[in-house]
Amino acid sequence: MANGKLSFDQEIKQQAARLLPRLNDFRRLGVQNIDRNTLLNESGLNDNELQKLIHDGNMPRHSGKRGGIKVYDVLASLQMLARYCGQYGYLVD
Repeated sequence: MANGKLSFDQEIKQQAARLLPRLNDFRRLGVQNIDRNTLLNESGLNDNELQKLIHDGNMPRHSGKRGGIKVYDVLASLQMLARYCGQYGYLVD
């Protein structure tokens, strides 16, 4: 890592860590599912980066579709991404 640059995987983890507080807010508000477009908007990732995050973070497969757009379970996504990023404080309720 010359010149203090992060690797692509580290950048993805950093973006995932920024997504965690927002997913936690959705969970507290009682939102059960979150659509892919909201994940893209909240994380700042593009579609390919989000797909890599879902794959590498072992996020559960989408739980259905709403209006033709994939939706993901908020609690399961929060837990998987928290483990992936090492942010274990989100796992304790």
